[in-house]
Amino acid sequence: MCFKTLVICVDRDNDIGEKAGLETPVIGREASLSAATKLGLVDPEDSDINAIFEAIRIYERLNSGEEGTGAEVVLIAGDKNVGLESDRKIGHELDEVLSKTSADSAILVSDGAEDEWIIPIMQSRVKIDSVRRVVVKQSEPLESTFYVIKRLFEDPKFSRTFLTPIGLIFIALFISFLVEKPGWAVGLIFGFIGVYILLKGLGRENILMELLETVKQSLYSGKISFVTYICAVVLLLVGTLQGLIGSWDYYLKMGSEVEGYVLLGMVFIKCAIGWYVGAGLAPLVGKMMNMLIEGERIVRQWTILFYIIASGVLLWGGSECIILLSEGNSVMAYITLFLSILGAITISLLGMGISWYVRSTLIKGKKELEIEEMKSE
Repeated sequence: MCFKTLVICVDRDNDIGEKAGLETPVIGREASLSAATKLGLVDPEDSDINAIFEAIRIYERLNSGEEGTGAEVVLIAGDKNVGLESDRKIGHELDEVLSKTSADSAILVSDGAEDEWIIPIMQSRVKIDSVRRVVVKQSEPLESTFYVIKRLFEDPKFSRTFLTPIGLIFIALFISFLVEKPGWAVGLIFGFIGVYILLKGLGRENILMELLETVKQSLYSGKISFVTYICAVVLLLVGTLQGLIGSWDYYLKMGSEVEGYVLLGMVFIKCAIGWYVGAGLAPLVGKMMNMLIEGERIVRQWTILFYIIASGVLLWGGSECIILLSEGNSVMAYITLFLSILGAITISLLGMGISWYVRSTLIKGKKELEIEEMKSE
């Protein structure tokens, strides 16, 4: 097949696959029309349906002209986890379509700005002549504020992006009023938002759901890591309580000499970090025990284990240094910070050394096994 122009409809979050169960890329008018029909029967309110019909309309208009531009309509999709994985899948499907059609230009059809993020990916493979965004017209009652808000709350993409930080803010307010410290609300809110933005930037905003799924799989499969996950939760709660108690005791001890919430935060870290390190190590140790039971080689986990310990040592030393500086004991503060940095580096190198030794032993064993197999042949 050889076509001059491709009319490409993009479904970046793969509604066509998740809802209608179709595999992409979909090439051709009849196949695209069938895909739109199947998606419409599953979810009539999905805006991707209108985008597909618009792509078909553009395709028919191009082919009905006097010049007969030789256009073809295709439907490509990404992944429900919008991001790197989704964009890679779109790029792979576009390469597959181009190899089959040998088109030299394309018209992009999408149902919103999110799908248009993949324009640079497409431009690196084919020339884009036009971009068409489909905006669905609604009747007057459907444009009411209540309906729009209701639909937004039901949209998984909106709820994951915007409702999560709002929920964290309300949790922070609840905790601050529960301990009768409204002033803590600001710090907790900034802390929660900071953690969320960090996870969002790393593409790990769904880490809690993934953790719950891992715990569920561990329970169903009878793995010991389920118990260690419970231990991690208990240690996390105990550490938080210990940090709050330590901060409160320090506040009562120092009284008006406490300079702001930063110092109380350092006391919290100092009192809680040991428990938090234990909470971080518990599921990792459980996973390592499962690997031993199943006969797998432990390599990368050694480095992670020692990194967690090193991070705990470094955080403890930094918080203790700030506390000592606030008390005027600068010499002991700098000695503590130096020793904690030295200890953290030593522990990290120890973990890297163990991981390297295990990896080299594994590689050596594989080479010896290959040599024995070659001799036996």
